[in-house]
Amino acid sequence: MGRAATAARCLVVGSLVLPLTACFSAPPQISALVPANNAGNVAADAPVRISFDHGIDRGSVVARLHVSPPIPGCDLQAAFVARKGAPCRISWSPDGSVLTLDHRGALFAPATTYGFSLSPGVGDSKGAVNSLDHHWSFTTASAPSVRGLSTGDGVTDARVDAPIVVAFSTAMDTATTAAAISLRPDVPGTRVVANQGDHSRFVLLPGELLRPVAQYTLTVSRTATDEHGQPLDSAAVAHFTTGGLTGAPGHVLVLLRANGEAPTRVLLTALGPGQSGDPVAAATVLSAPRCGIDLCGTAQRGAPTTTFDAVALSPDGQRLAVVERDQTSAAPQPLSLHLIELASGADITVADGGHLPSWSPDSDQLAYATGDAVRIRSLDDGADFALPMGDPLVSPPVWSGDSATVALPVRDAAGIAHVDLASPQLRIRYPVPSLGGELADPVLNQDGTTLALHHKTPSGSGTWLVQLRTGDAAPRRLGADLVPLAFADSNTVVAVERPVDGNPGLVRVTVSDGNVSRLPAGPASSDLSSVAVAPAARQLAYLERDAKGVVQAVIVNADGSNPTTLTTLAPADQFDAVAVGFGG
Repeated sequence: MGRAATAARCLVVGSLVLPLTACFSAPPQISALVPANNAGNVAADAPVRISFDHGIDRGSVVARLHVSPPIPGCDLQAAFVARKGAPCRISWSPDGSVLTLDHRGALFAPATTYGFSLSPGVGDSKGAVNSLDHHWSFTTASAPSVRGLSTGDGVTDARVDAPIVVAFSTAMDTATTAAAISLRPDVPGTRVVANQGDHSRFVLLPGELLRPVAQYTLTVSRTATDEHGQPLDSAAVAHFTTGGLTGAPGHVLVLLRANGEAPTRVLLTALGPGQSGDPVAAATVLSAPRCGIDLCGTAQRGAPTTTFDAVALSPDGQRLAVVERDQTSAAPQPLSLHLIELASGADITVADGGHLPSWSPDSDQLAYATGDAVRIRSLDDGADFALPMGDPLVSPPVWSGDSATVALPVRDAAGIAHVDLASPQLRIRYPVPSLGGELADPVLNQDGTTLALHHKTPSGSGTWLVQLRTGDAAPRRLGADLVPLAFADSNTVVAVERPVDGNPGLVRVTVSDGNVSRLPAGPASSDLSSVAVAPAARQLAYLERDAKGVVQAVIVNADGSNPTTLTTLAPADQFDAVAVGFGG
């Protein structure tokens, strides 16, 4: 049978039964819709995709696709001929079976039900036409909103060193949201950072301590958008008044040095993030002045006129002891010891020539050196007295946990290091009993009954224990190749181990049996001298050079777990951390 006869047969049969796919192609059918019919919580920039069971005549769709209400900023018919990058554009798959409406520049309105329709008449290239009228709808997500502010409207005692947390109803775009969060009056160096794992949580970090008993305004503007570009439903504003410093669990003090300079900046950081993924709060509490004219004595224009030799934060976190060096005078550059009230910024000169400051654990006494003298300043009554004379200090004094005893690392005229003990209350000073030779790096336990120190002799070195205030004063060697850092408790000493034939590292030593256990995390061997120990030795802080070559401050639990970087210095900052210490 020829082609003509076959066609005639199809026409006859086709007049009796429709459709007959052996003679005509089936009309195009919709096989999938994205978003699906009756879908809810659809994102503002979600593409609309219509999939057909086979390729269709694209021109047949142009006048037949409709949406109600209109998408703001999107002309649906114009979208068929829009170029790439247009706010609203319709594209096709290569085989013409999938239509996609992209509208990242013309977002759906929030909490809105959109009805799409495809009028009858959509056909394919073979002339088969779908005569059905298609309708489907979906509802978009609500606009993002501010769920909470850690410093709410009307708060009267906001902590001057605390970060401010803004919580949103959904994950937010990091760039637009950070730019939308502001604090007034402006605080230099302030940053806004998203939580690493939860972009519905943003943290505002003031670059400096807020002023005490001062009024501030936190604003979250509507320019903040979620991760799909939807703007915030409404702005949020909080007016608050500051109080004082945050108390426990304490702070870390970090001394910074710019390239080619002595230290010029002091940071106060928290002991870790407020919540997993948050940045660690760090505020500049002290910044050295710089010469603003052509010449400031011996300091050139732009150079610091003062630098910081040492800083120490009181355990209650209220005061900073800082040793300042005048850079405007010819050598020898004079030193001066200052007390700075962190809450108010009040600056008191303690002593010209004062250095090597050390706070008592109760924060009531400050030990320091002037010349060959060791002095104790009482913060309660302002008394300032010298301990009995002896050899001069070579490093800061070390207090017992009860603030009753002070160990003094000193050096005699022959250059031999040794340790004296003192009682500020009794105003007496005496040598370490029953242990001669070269002594250094003393640490005292909580009640001052046990002294651990590094003892160096011609036959070897190590950590020794000396019992104080008891009848048994016979020194006992705790371990070789150890330099004590602190008592973690009455039966545990944290120390640096420097074995002759092994790698140095941080260890915990059991006093009762001398058992040594290496911490699983800690600084590189080159940075072991930077380790500082928190009160009660629950945490250790140290310096570490990161992958970009910048020295950062790091904190770790005393068992070596959970190492956390406290600073976020970048190469562009041109600063390195040079010392860390703990305080209240």
